[in-house]
Amino acid sequence: MLVIKNKVEMKITYPLELFAEREKILFFDIETTGFSRTHCFIYLIGCMYYEDGQYMYTQWFAENKRDEADVLTAFYQFIKNFTTIIHFNGNSFDMPFIKARGENYRLNFNFTDFQGIDIYKSISGFAHIFKLENQKQKTYEKLLNIQRTDPFSGGELVKVYQEYLHSKEEKLLGPLLLHNKEDVWNMGKLLSLYAVSDLFQGDFTVLSFQIHSYEGLSKEPKKELRITLELNHPVPVKISYGAEDCYLTADKEHAVLTVQVISDTLKLFYKNYKEYYYLPLEDEAIHKSLSMFVDAKYRKTATKENCYKKIQGEFLPIYDKSGLFPNTFQYSHSDKISYILLRDVNQKNVRCYAQNILSFLRMHKK
Repeated sequence: MLVIKNKVEMKITYPLELFAEREKILFFDIETTGFSRTHCFIYLIGCMYYEDGQYMYTQWFAENKRDEADVLTAFYQFIKNFTTIIHFNGNSFDMPFIKARGENYRLNFNFTDFQGIDIYKSISGFAHIFKLENQKQKTYEKLLNIQRTDPFSGGELVKVYQEYLHSKEEKLLGPLLLHNKEDVWNMGKLLSLYAVSDLFQGDFTVLSFQIHSYEGLSKEPKKELRITLELNHPVPVKISYGAEDCYLTADKEHAVLTVQVISDTLKLFYKNYKEYYYLPLEDEAIHKSLSMFVDAKYRKTATKENCYKKIQGEFLPIYDKSGLFPNTFQYSHSDKISYILLRDVNQKNVRCYAQNILSFLRMHKK
């Protein structure tokens, strides 16, 4: 087994103390000869960690198949010094592979004893916001303009490793170690994308909200609500994403949400429709306690679909009613989108409304 240890020449900008003490955090990645945990084996494990005021990395490399036991044993002993492990898609690949291979050597890799941070799992829900073609680690690195020296994929390096096993040529060792090293190092840089997750989880301060008037394409007067946010952690890339009548832009420490204002007549539906009559001529419902004032021939028993009161005004969309606003309006009872009156958004609830719109944008994929 070959062991490589050296300094890490990079800076991690995202505050690691949000996860744990720096000295207790370990980044890791594995390289295997294939995807089968039964027929393939681990030939390389790389780790990055903080030690004596400096980020370091260590790699354990199997110079032959028999060395897998030594690689796994060394890693098994090493991780005992840490409480938090960070990886990219390790929940699905790295950890199950390590656990399965470790069982061959009576090593019980119980990763549940650690706090696990899967970068892929945490940021994959924003791939549509980033407009990514796929969700490979190198694609996220490209998004952040991270330049790699390594030209190979993990799959391509399997052939390189097999050739190394046959020839033992030292020139083949460099590409194998470099790929793993850059995988591990770049995880530290990818953590900056957690700032985007923080934004969508509400880690911001509302700086202002105001109504902006403008002309539409046909010169018609329009309005939009603009909410300006200050982010607690700066986003590492510019964001520009819209869906329906909502739009988000973000750059560094600030983000702006714009929501189209709709001027129209909408319906406030009453839930207890059995207590109402529907008046066809007026096209709205009244409570049965007021029925004495209406001739019986001008009223009929209300249903879910016609038990409403019509309101004319200026509205904003809302995508999770959940009691945030007492009155919500719709065009029809079956509509999935509801609306609130523009005047109902105020200093006390604008933050909750902003989170409502962000949640919608996170879930809405074009």
